[in-house]
Amino acid sequence: MSDIVPNEGVVLQGLLNKVILYRFTRNLDKELAERKISHAQLSGSTGRNSNWFNRSFNELEDMRISTFIKSITVINKIISGNEKFKPVEVGNVLDDELFKAASVSIDLSLNDDVEHLLRNDTDIRKFFVGIQFYVDALEGKLSGEEKQAYERILVRINEEGS
Repeated sequence: MSDIVPNEGVVLQGLLNKVILYRFTRNLDKELAERKISHAQLSGSTGRNSNWFNRSFNELEDMRISTFIKSITVINKIISGNEKFKPVEVGNVLDDELFKAASVSIDLSLNDDVEHLLRNDTDIRKFFVGIQFYVDALEGKLSGEEKQAYERILVRINEEGS
């Protein structure tokens, strides 16, 4: 009998949303750090309070696409004319890891049978093992239900062999 419980897919989608937000904000932060731009400078330059990006970064707030575009534009405006820095490339912020997490989330929404997905998709199994870093980094941000769902997935993968 499976350890997968009803609504497991929905719970895992919530976890993956947090993974996506974590990765996204860290990618954007990396672009800022490489250009020596502070969170406060980005926040103020986008017309927001000086702690806006820092709060988004720490609390994993889901920013709007318009805010994301403004953020990239502001970074590029700040460094404009400084040949030392290259403009931000959207692909550096929205990278393959984000799209893989989104893809798994979509698979879970289309097929709530997590057991079936784990049994039939080796890539999803590898993906769940591979996001352990994010789950650890999100300590305190994940609900008990999300942590338990993830742990059950790992147990299932280990039982069947990855």
